[in-house]
Amino acid sequence: KFLGSKNISLTPYRMTEEHASDQGFLKGVGNVTNNQTYISTHLSDELIQSRGNGTFETPDGQSIAWIGSGIGRLVDDGRWVFHGIILFNNTQSESLYLLNNSIGLIRSISGNGTDYIWLLE
Repeated sequence: KFLGSKNISLTPYRMTEEHASDQGFLKGVGNVTNNQTYISTHLSDELIQSRGNGTFETPDGQSIAWIGSGIGRLVDDGRWVFHGIILFNNTQSESLYLLNNSIGLIRSISGNGTDYIWLLE
């Protein structure tokens, strides 16, 4: 769910701040909400570099914070595909403990609401 965007700068590149909230399913955990904020640098009409942070939260209030960075490219059908990296912070939450200090690779496709995260070992 896209919550809003604002322009922060126009030079030397347009920079925006975006806020979103996603509902998803995390294998081994269950349902989670991902609240996130990104700062995006629009390098061209077809290339965006973003960095951000957010929090995964379970329905019972357990949470883990994260930071991430990625590159988005506009694909032929007009959607954006982002590839990036995410670092999960430390948490005391039992159900999210498996993410403690983990690094993951991300693939996110705009328009269909599909995000994938693969944890690195």
